[in-house]
Order: sequence, then structure tokens, then C-alpha cells
Amino acid sequence: MIRRPRLEGLLCTTRLTTLVAPAGYGKTTLLTQAHIDRPVVWHTCQEGHRLLQPMANALAANWTSVPAVSGEDEAGRAHAIAGLLADAWPEDALIVLDDIHVLRQGDPAALLLEALCLQLPASARLVLSGRTPAPVKLRRFKVDGELTEINAGQLAFTAEETAVVAGHDVHDVTGGWPIAVRLVAETGTVEELADLVDEVVGREPEQTRRLLKSAAAFDRFTADLLVELGHAEAGTVLPDLARRGLFVEHVRAEPGWFALVPLAREFLQRDESVHAAAARWFAERGEYVRAVDSLAALEDWSGITALLPDVLRTSGADAVLNATQKVPEDERTAEVWQLEGVAHQLRGEWRQAADRFTQATSAGLTAELAWRMAWIQHLRGGPQDALKICDDYVPDGSDPTAESMLLSTAASAHWALGDIDEAAAKATEALETTSACAIATAHTVLAMVAAAQGKRDELTEHYDIALDHAQKAGDVLGVIRIRSNRASHHVEAGEHRAALQEIEEMLPLADVTGFATYRAIGLHNRGEALFGLGRLDEAAADFHAAQQVFEQAGSWLAAAPLVYLGEVHRKRGDRALAGFALHEALRLASAKNTVPHMILAHVGLAELFSDDDPDLAREHARKALDLGESVAALLVLGWLDHDKDLCQEAAEIATRRGDRAGFARALRLRGVLERDPVLLDQALSLWREIGNPLGEVRVRTAQASLIGGAAGEQLAVEARQQAAGLGARVLAEAAAAVAETCRKESRPELFIQTLGGFRVLRDGEPLPPAAWQSRKARDLVKILIARRGRPITREALGNLLWPDEEPEKVANRLAVALSTARSVLRAGTGIVAEGDAIRMDPDVLPVDVVAFLADARAGLAAAQRNSSEAQSLLAAAESAYHGDFLEEDPYEDWAARLREEARLIYLQVVAVLAARAESGGEFALASRYCLRVLERDPYDEPAHLMLVRVLAAGGSHGEARRCYQTYVTRMREIEVDPRPFTASTRRRA
Repeated sequence: MIRRPRLEGLLCTTRLTTLVAPAGYGKTTLLTQAHIDRPVVWHTCQEGHRLLQPMANALAANWTSVPAVSGEDEAGRAHAIAGLLADAWPEDALIVLDDIHVLRQGDPAALLLEALCLQLPASARLVLSGRTPAPVKLRRFKVDGELTEINAGQLAFTAEETAVVAGHDVHDVTGGWPIAVRLVAETGTVEELADLVDEVVGREPEQTRRLLKSAAAFDRFTADLLVELGHAEAGTVLPDLARRGLFVEHVRAEPGWFALVPLAREFLQRDESVHAAAARWFAERGEYVRAVDSLAALEDWSGITALLPDVLRTSGADAVLNATQKVPEDERTAEVWQLEGVAHQLRGEWRQAADRFTQATSAGLTAELAWRMAWIQHLRGGPQDALKICDDYVPDGSDPTAESMLLSTAASAHWALGDIDEAAAKATEALETTSACAIATAHTVLAMVAAAQGKRDELTEHYDIALDHAQKAGDVLGVIRIRSNRASHHVEAGEHRAALQEIEEMLPLADVTGFATYRAIGLHNRGEALFGLGRLDEAAADFHAAQQVFEQAGSWLAAAPLVYLGEVHRKRGDRALAGFALHEALRLASAKNTVPHMILAHVGLAELFSDDDPDLAREHARKALDLGESVAALLVLGWLDHDKDLCQEAAEIATRRGDRAGFARALRLRGVLERDPVLLDQALSLWREIGNPLGEVRVRTAQASLIGGAAGEQLAVEARQQAAGLGARVLAEAAAAVAETCRKESRPELFIQTLGGFRVLRDGEPLPPAAWQSRKARDLVKILIARRGRPITREALGNLLWPDEEPEKVANRLAVALSTARSVLRAGTGIVAEGDAIRMDPDVLPVDVVAFLADARAGLAAAQRNSSEAQSLLAAAESAYHGDFLEEDPYEDWAARLREEARLIYLQVVAVLAARAESGGEFALASRYCLRVLERDPYDEPAHLMLVRVLAAGGSHGEARRCYQTYVTRMREIEVDPRPFTASTRRRA
């Protein structure tokens, strides 16, 4: 064959090159003969590679490994695997995917292909070669000049090239089709290609012709397979045919394997009788997916059924579902339905799994069916539903492993319902098995029981045993669950960095397996650890991500991240969102009677209402204590009632349970109530040991209040700055208030908060709900604030407050509401009546949104001038934004304009702060600012790209890829083509 430098020079000019042409145009020949000074990763696609796991295994061969367990998040798993491969291959590699036409739009492997296009390093090159265009979106690559397209017209031989190969006058007949040109050159004829194939094959010995007929029955084959099928000479004939380019070619991605060229596949006769022997040969060598294909050709449904467990074990859920689809429904046994259900369960497709398990129960409820159905209900329907299934099964000892798993599932359900003794009994009974996987599961539950009983030593021992058995059993999902649980218990003990180490071990496994439910549990636990370290923005992002997965799955587990989102919002001062999240968490937990989450939600609400509504706060704290032991609930009551004994009780419980964070909180509160600097010093030391800066801020604020004077003022100012940098606006305000007190300067007599919820503060204390005699008086004040000093007529104001009432009644009601508002705010504090018009004077009555807008605009202007005061102004403005303007009134038109204006300016402020942090090399701070933008606007592309960029710059490469995956998902939702991963990590002007 001749060299084709005009085409070879195009292969590595851009990040992505496509070769699209019909069979026989020399695509593979061009790729194999090109002189390329790069490491080459070559894969020839085949039908079995349409699934994610086989494609991933093929691409990972000799470079890395990909777990065979698959979950419900196909797109997320594809991106995780793409990142794994991109990190494993050389940065300047040439990746060639041949026969890409095998893949179709919507195939799981197509998701991996698209993720690879986006995630490869900038110096790598990717070539996609096939008969039809690759099933990926290429528009962004075209726009960015990162795509080279080679089509059939370019691949066809020119007249000069044809003349070199086959002589003159051949180009017109063949159109430059390389395979036809070559056949003409070899045969000297231009008959129909089928005749050419027959003629060329006919020239071969009889043994070669028989061998090719057998080979035509398979997409891929080896010499050993053909020997097994009666072709003893295959070991010499196949390499000879490949060397001569006669219908057979090497499969470069699979050493030792061969395939027929497309022309031969189309015209050669096939000997279908070879499949029985081939199926046995494949199965003996662990090629179970290929064995299934041969059995399907024979319609041997029982044979396929017998191989399904091996397919699941070696190739994952995708391959099982592909195999079961080959079996007609009327030929499916209970075993087939059950294994198909297992595959759907592994993918997180709970509805489909439950349906298949129900089909399987037609032959009776087995222990394994009961266990799997109960576990689905435990994750989705709730622990009570899980227990009902457990109770329906009567153990008979026929399947000890499955019966042990069923007992462990029942134990987990009892734990979630707060019945710790029964959970311990069931889990202990579950240990009576020899299965390593079942033993690991039972010890996992016993560790949860030990945690609930405050037995830290037993907890550690059970998890060590569980992890050892899960790893020995190859139970990837078990390892994920154990590490996630251990992380949660580290958080409870205040060992946040140890928790993060566990999650860093667990999350890559969850990413690559694609089991979104466990990944969400891991994200929630990481959020708890980050929350404990005072990294509120990163924690909120993890809680949001976990909550969305649980919500989409309809799982009661959504209550857990909602509780912590409520806590994040509370510390930020966004009271409206905090209340919504906590009430929703309580609703979900109460519906399923999950006691641990109910306790957390009640405690969160108690802490939320402790300032504004002490009676309601006490009610929630007592409800939490009625449900079980709670250090936090005791401390809320101790604070509200100034009860040192309750603080001491909380400290004793925290000590017994190994709850260092709870003990530090108890020390701080006792120090405040007893005005004891020694206790405060001890609390501060413990918070620093734990690594929780939010706890430090609260203690330092308390110390400042106790010290007073100039020293107290300085300490409070430092505490405020630290809290503001963490995004803890409530703590920053508390520290600022102490600083003001220390300076002998009080807050304004009256101050109105509207960002994150409406409150009126008098002398720094919130007015209780009872101070307002009617909601309309509050609404009247809100409307006047929203108008920012612009007057409104009495008639217009009345129509806004009572749109459906008669004018006479409205006038009287308006007068009463106006009188009430003035009474609450006191005379001379800002409500001005000028004839028939009413307005509020913002110069007289301080309102937070007015101050925020002034600081924000001043900061943005200073930043534009590159003034030194920009940073402090912008930081102050960002810290003052507790939430959207009047969040509790989302549907009131009169509030919308100011809400949108404030929100837009806030996003501008945070974007500038993020850019300044990135420029200064403060990548962690920049990432927190990006997360704050995305929390308010999840489709902000610059914020997504900056987040990926600063995470990568800060060394968090795994997290950068996970955030990039989120960016791709968000852009797809609004039909915007995402930028490649490498483009997102390059800073753009």
C-alpha cells in the first residue's frame, strides 16, 4: 500500500479528529500506517461494547481497572470513568476508537465517549473512525476550532494514487474506493464486489474457506476458538490472512483476537452450527457475555439463564440486562426475573427492580427475594415498609447467606426507627453465617448500634471486621457503605479530617460504580465533615447534591441533608430557607417514623426559634428529648432557661458518647452562664483540636463579651472577620454586636432585616410575633420598604393589601394597619404621610437591604477603579446578604423588583470576590465564592468553569472532575454545549 501524507498530517492537528466513510475506504489502514510520534491507545468497537462496562474495560486494559458494579447514574459514572482513563493514559496519547459506528445515540458507551471528548488533556488527541458520525455532540469543538473532519471524499484514492496501486482507468470504475481498488489490483477484474469476494475466497484452499465461514459467525475470534471448532490450522492461517490483508485483521485493542473486514462480514456465508461449541469454549474461559451471544443464536434460553450469575459477577448490571433482553418473556424463569431485578437494583432503578422481583415471586418468596425487596423499601419506602417484607418471609434454612442479609436489613430498619435493642438482636443473629459478605453487613449494623449506645471502642472494632470481610468478598458496595458510615461516626466524634479521609476513599468507588444512592450518602457525610470544619459553602453544595438524588429517588433519606441545609442557612442568617428545610425534613422523617432524623429536625427548629420564639423553641427541644438522647436539645433548653444543670447533663452525655463537639458546646454555654473564663478557654482549645472554626468564633465572641473594653473589642472584631470569611453571617453579626457593645456604642434603636426573612430589631432584640397585632401591618411596612422611599397613594396601598374588598372597608382597615405599624415602629421612625401619599424614609429607619445595596455598589465601583478599599466593601456587602429580599413572600409582585435587583448585585459582588481570590492564589476561598453563586444560580457557566479551574489549581483534581460533571449536566438542561474539561481549567479573559 502507498503512503498518504496528505491525510496523515491531519490526524493530530486538533484535539478531536473524525474519520467517517463507508466500509472499505481505508480508515483503519490509514490509522495503522500513519507515522505518529505519540503513545497510542487503540480500541476497535464491537457490538458488545455498546454497554458502559465492556467499553470501559476495553479502554482501561493495561492502563487501569474499572469496578464492574454499576448504579443508576449512568451519565455520572461515564464522566467518572472518563476522568479515571484520562488520568491513567499519557498526557500526549493518541486515542483511536475504530468502528465507532457500532455505537448508537443513547447507548451507555456513547455517554463514555462523549465524556472522553470533554475530559482528555489538552495535549492528547482523540480519533473517532467509523462508517457513520459518532453519537456525540461536536458543535462546541467546531466553534472552538478543536475538530478536524475527514470524510469519504478525502479518504478515496485520487486518480494518481489509484494509478500507483491498480494502474490507469481503474479510478473511474471504483471511484477511488480503496478496498475496491485493492481487489481490482489483486484480481484484475471489476465485477460486482460480491463476485470479487467469492472469487478471492475461492482461490484459497478448502480449509481456509471453511475457516472463514466459521469465523463469519462471530464479531471477534481467536485462533484457539477456531481450533476448538475443528480448524486445526487456524494458528497459521489467521496470521497469514491478516498479513496479506485478505478479509482478516488483528484487533489491536485485544491482542490475540481477530475480526473480519466489513466487506467479508457482508458477503461471506456464515456457519451458524458452530455456536454450541463456541458457547462452551467462551464459558470455560470466562468470556460469559460472548457465550451468551452464541447461546442466543441457538435460542438456548436455559443455557443463558445458567450463565447470568457469572455475567453479573464479571461484567456488571448492564451486561446482565443486555443478556436477559435476549430471552423472550415467556421463556424467562423466576431466576431470570430475579437476576434482572438485581441488575436494576444495582443501577438504582428501584421501580423496575421491584417489578422484576414481583415477577420472580410467582415461584414463591425466597430468602434472597425477600432481602432484596426489603432493602429497596429500606432505601426508598422507609424502614416500616422494609420490616413488613422481612416479617412476611418464614426462614427455612435453605439459603443461610440470604437469610443473614434479611436479618441485617431488618436490623437496619429497627435502628432507623430508634429500636436499638431489637436492631442489636437481629444483627447478632445475622452473624450466624459463613458468608464474608453477609458477615460484613451484620457487623456494619452492629457498629451503627454501638454508635447509638455511645460505645466507641465496639464501633471501631465492628467496622474494622466489616471492612475486612467486605474487601475479601469483593463487595464494592459494602465497602462504600462501611466507609461512608465510618465517616459519619467520625463526624459525630468531631474527627472531621478523619471523616474526609474515609470519604476520599469511598467517593471514587461510588463515582466509578455509578451507584448514585450510596454516592449521595457519601456526599451527605462529606457535607457534615465540611460543616464541622466551618466550610459552609462546600458543605451546602454537598447537601444540595445529596438531597436532589434522594428526592429524585423518592427516598426518605432526603430528610438528612435537609436538616443540615437548614443548619447552613441558619448560620448564614437565611432564616426563611432554614425554616423551610427543617420543616420539610421533619415532615419526611415523621412520615416514615425515622427517629434519628426527627430528633435532628426538632433540634434544628429549636435552635432556629430560640431568639424569636422561645416557647416554640422549648417545645421542639422537648419533643427531641422525648424521642431520644440529644446533647443539642439539652443545650437549647439550658440556654433558654439559663439552667447550668442541663448543660452539665449534656456534657456528661457527650463525654460518654465520645461527642467532642457536643462537649465543647456544653463547655462554652457553661462558661457563658457562669461567666467562667477557664471554661471558655477549655472550649476554645477543644474546638481548635477538632478543627472547627465556627466553634472557635462563638467562643471568642463569648470571651470578648466577658472581657469587655478595648481588648474585648479587638477580639470581637477578629471573630467577626473570621465568621464573615466563612460565610457564617449570624455569627459575624453576633460578634459585631459584641464589638459595638465593647465600644459603648449601641445598635440603632430600631433596625429592619429583610434579607433572608423579615424581622424588626429593637435595641438589637427581635420583636416577637405577638408585637404585631395583624399580618397586614407587617405587609404594609414591607411594601413601603420595597418602594425605597417612593410615595404610594392610600388607595393603591389599600388595593395591594386588600385587593378584593370594598373601598370603604379598605380605607378603615388601612388606617388601623397604619396606626399599628407606627405603634410597633414607634412615632418618628420613618413612616411619613404627605397628603394622600405614604412613604417610608430610609434615612430615618435603617433597613438592611438599603445598606447592602449601598455597600455593594460602592464596592463594585471601587473594584472597577482597582481601589484598595474594594475588598473590605465587597466583603462587607457579601456578609450582609443573608438571603433574598423578603424570601417568605416569593409571589408578591411588589417585592419582585427589589428582590431581583439585590440578588443580581449580590451575584456580581460574589463573582468579583471569586475572581480576586483566584488572582491572589486563594483557591479554596475562590471555590467557596463560586459555590455561593451556583447556589443562587445553578446555570451560571462562568461560575461553574471558575470552580473547576480553582479546584484543579488547588490540587483537588477529583473534585474538579466531579464539579465539571455537574457543569455538563446543567448546560445540557438548558441546551448549551459545555466546554471541554481542559478549556474549563484555562483562565479566560
